[in-house]
Amino acid sequence: MATFYLDYELGSDAGTGADWANAWKTTTLGATSARIAPGDIIRIAKSPAPTSLAITGIWTDLSRTVTLASALTAVIEDCEDAWVASANVTATTSTTNKLGTNSCSLAIAAGFTTGIVAYEALAGSTDFSAHQQVSFWIRSSVAIAAGVLTLDLCSDTAGATPVNTIAIPAIPGINQWQVVTVDTAGALGNAIQSVSINAISDPGSRTILIDNIIACKAKASADSLTLSSLISKNTAEQGGTEGWFGIQSISGTTVILDASTNTEAGVGRGYSGTTETVTTYKRETIKTDVASSQTTTVQQVMDSGTVGSNIEFQGGYNTADSLQTGETFFDGQNGFGRGLHLSVKSFITLNYLNFSRYYEGVFFSGALNNTIINLSNANNNTSTGVSFGSGNNNIITTLSNVNNNGANGIIISTASNTTITTISNANSNATNGVNFSSTQNDRITTLSNANNNGTTGIVFGSSNNNIIKTASTSGNGSQGISNNTGTNYIFNALIAQATEVSGFTSFNNARIFSNKHDQTADNHWIFTDGGTINSQTTIRHTASGIAWKLSPTSADRSSTYPLDLSIAKIAVAANALVTVKCWFYKDSAAGITAKLICRGVQIAGVAADVVATAADVLNTWEELTITFTPTEAGVVEIEAWAYGGTANSVYVDDMTITQA
Repeated sequence: MATFYLDYELGSDAGTGADWANAWKTTTLGATSARIAPGDIIRIAKSPAPTSLAITGIWTDLSRTVTLASALTAVIEDCEDAWVASANVTATTSTTNKLGTNSCSLAIAAGFTTGIVAYEALAGSTDFSAHQQVSFWIRSSVAIAAGVLTLDLCSDTAGATPVNTIAIPAIPGINQWQVVTVDTAGALGNAIQSVSINAISDPGSRTILIDNIIACKAKASADSLTLSSLISKNTAEQGGTEGWFGIQSISGTTVILDASTNTEAGVGRGYSGTTETVTTYKRETIKTDVASSQTTTVQQVMDSGTVGSNIEFQGGYNTADSLQTGETFFDGQNGFGRGLHLSVKSFITLNYLNFSRYYEGVFFSGALNNTIINLSNANNNTSTGVSFGSGNNNIITTLSNVNNNGANGIIISTASNTTITTISNANSNATNGVNFSSTQNDRITTLSNANNNGTTGIVFGSSNNNIIKTASTSGNGSQGISNNTGTNYIFNALIAQATEVSGFTSFNNARIFSNKHDQTADNHWIFTDGGTINSQTTIRHTASGIAWKLSPTSADRSSTYPLDLSIAKIAVAANALVTVKCWFYKDSAAGITAKLICRGVQIAGVAADVVATAADVLNTWEELTITFTPTEAGVVEIEAWAYGGTANSVYVDDMTITQA
């Protein structure tokens, strides 16, 4: 077993990886399969620790807005108006934007070569000398190479006399908003009168959008907040219950929380948590190479471990003393690419690695027997924070926050037998918090706060025999839980929504079994298409224990497709009469049918259904009896049926079974 070192910002893939001075840069080209082996540990340099902004922020549940006690940035240009364009450039506004109502749109024609693309005069001479960084959003219809364009802060009103020249980095993602923050290493100008986009070389024909240009304090300042920062209530360098959020825009004291990077102004799910005014914190991320497409692999695990000898990728290391005191936050900046890709890799351990502003934060494809120990944040990704696909037997111990992603917090798709101990927050994702898709036998011990998602807190899609032992979900756009074609189980679930469970496919008889529903003893529910079944303590045949209430809600539940409840499985001997008795109660005399049944052909000697039907009597307990004689030993199932009507119920209680 060997220990290696990786530092994305200061390392080199040409190094040996033997110590911090020779650290690798990436998992892909540094920690190659030729260099690492089962049992090896790769220590990864941490990102900067969070710092207090030294002011309070007003955080409001279900709001996108955090209001700071005072402004930490200065607006250079809000890009609400069309700029003044040069020849062969058309300057307009666009409603594809990140702040306010508009962004600045610059359509550059083929006839343009170099020089000022367009400029905007400021309201007057403005002193930005208390600031050192410039932060903004940019988007292009064609990829832009680094060094082609600059953003200039000028002392004249026509964008022609630069005081500060900010080199615009490569913009590889087409029609994708990318956050850019540039440290100028010195004070910005103290008498800025205009801002301009300047072409150093011919950019070619393209349309560029730019928005929310702000001046920010020096990078070393604890209260240096930029559009590239993450913001939170969290005080902890390692762990903590509050998530870290990407920023959509900053204007004065108003910070708008983002979803995915292409989420436009006015859109997003915001914050889900306690409304309060508290000291607010920010942390900076490690910016990886910006991806050009959704499926670009930004970093990849290149080798597999073996049973008992996982290869470990351990984030959060302090390069000064090699202690694991923090976490590593990787940042894709434009919502493209897979932050870390495990493709057909096995026996890998990930710890204290976090991923923001990618297409998918962590992507497992065909990956088996891997472990995530701690993953604090996988947020603001275009699709999903953590994605498991086509791989089995993976484990997560602690997944703290999968928030504000463009689709799902976490998706487990055709990846069976996934075991998760704790998911603390799966909040504010555009579609779903936790999504089980075409998978089975997955287990979550505790899922708390699958809240404020655009559609559903927990989705079971074409999935079967998955279990969540404790769950809470509320404030989602459509329902707490969706289940279409499988049978799945939740325990001790608090579903604080008007529509708790829905999405069933008709005539599929899919089920959600909810034991100790709403975290209440003796409150058990079975949700299915066209009906519900739940335990009862009010209408009882005897005074103790529970009865079961069968309530059809659709005319689909008919004599050929009844709402059925398995009430007993009986071990029987051969050639002896079996007698089953059970008490039934109807709250409608003729509007609903109730039956006690042993289905035929379960066992030799019982060729046809054995049925007893309740009389058409209102609000009266009636004991139904069926008898049958199997000719072989085995197990038979006894059911209660209800059908007919959509507003009435059947109650079942007190069963006795004997065999002669």
